[in-house]
Amino acid sequence: MSPETPPEPPGDDADPTGARARTTARTTARTTARSARDRPDPADRVRRSHAQTRTTIRFALAFFAAAALAAVWDHGRWLPLHLFLAGGVVLAISGVSLMLTVTWSAAPAPPDRWVTIQRTLIIVGAAGVGIGRTADVPAVVAVTGTAFLLGLLALAGLLAWTIRRGPKRRFDAAVAAYLAAVAAGVVGVGLGVTMALDSPTLPLRSAHATANLLGLVGLTIGGTLPFFAATVGRSKMARHTTPRRLVVTLAWQVAMVAAAVISLAVDAATVPSVALVGYAVGILVILAWMPRPTRRQWTWAGPRLVALWLGGFWWCAAVVATAVDAATGTAVLDGRWLVVMVLAGYGQIAWGSLAYLLPMLRGGGPDQLSDGFATTRSWPGLVAINVAGVAVAVAVTPVAVA
Repeated sequence: MSPETPPEPPGDDADPTGARARTTARTTARTTARSARDRPDPADRVRRSHAQTRTTIRFALAFFAAAALAAVWDHGRWLPLHLFLAGGVVLAISGVSLMLTVTWSAAPAPPDRWVTIQRTLIIVGAAGVGIGRTADVPAVVAVTGTAFLLGLLALAGLLAWTIRRGPKRRFDAAVAAYLAAVAAGVVGVGLGVTMALDSPTLPLRSAHATANLLGLVGLTIGGTLPFFAATVGRSKMARHTTPRRLVVTLAWQVAMVAAAVISLAVDAATVPSVALVGYAVGILVILAWMPRPTRRQWTWAGPRLVALWLGGFWWCAAVVATAVDAATGTAVLDGRWLVVMVLAGYGQIAWGSLAYLLPMLRGGGPDQLSDGFATTRSWPGLVAINVAGVAVAVAVTPVAVA
């Protein structure tokens, strides 16, 4: 070896201990880098989730506006209610339930393209069913209803994908309620598609409405309220509200929905009214799990928080009245109590929820957030919803639902 040639570094055979140390170090570095990539960035997951929700809520608001226009243009009630519920409310459920799952479980937001596909299926399905039924084209109703059904299944997949990647398990009861609600919605939409392909019957129509209204919408709201009321009021969860109690309440509500839907579909006597009364009791239990706001919290949240409570009581009252209809042989969820439930119950809860969510989703810093909360703190809006609910509830002639 010449003096100019540097000595060769020792090989693995010369120093096996050093080789193992270097291999271990490289493996550890790769594992650490992989863990860092897999660990969700809090800022990025929240930003992406909020962006996805903002887009979905914009389409939900468009359906709410279309429902208002349809109420003026259409002489019946089916089209406005369909646009409001299948379009606006289900889109709001899609966006908000997924956002809350990401937030509460500390999971990464699902891929944007997946959310876009799910949102598109709901939009095409809701709009297509409305057009097809109004134009009396059953084939269009069947095809777009199937798209809507796939949108619900896609939502279930997104919720399951998200919760499995979240490290926090405290809010699993809410996500379980969302998945149960989607399952009920699949049943309800499936019955709707079946009726579009075949002659609809009153029992199937009642079961369809119950699965969608009390299952898809009701289970979602019931699973959210105990947690979201604390968020709106800026308070802690009630001490007596434990995950076990929430799961038991959810199981009760699911059982009542299943009993009501099945008994209505087979045109059984007595069972539907008993199941509906049981469901109403479950609503009162859900309200009992909500935190009791202090005067300061009432003052800050104002009509946003009041709307959640009053909407819950209207929801319960409408279900009790529906149970009376079922006991007397009157068509279930086919008259004024359907409108009361949708307007003063679900509509009021949606109004109070969006009054909190819209300023938060807009972002823009503390000043814009404060301005947004001040804008949505509308007592006249709250009074208008409840006056409309009373007007429908005390009407001598039931509101027709075509």
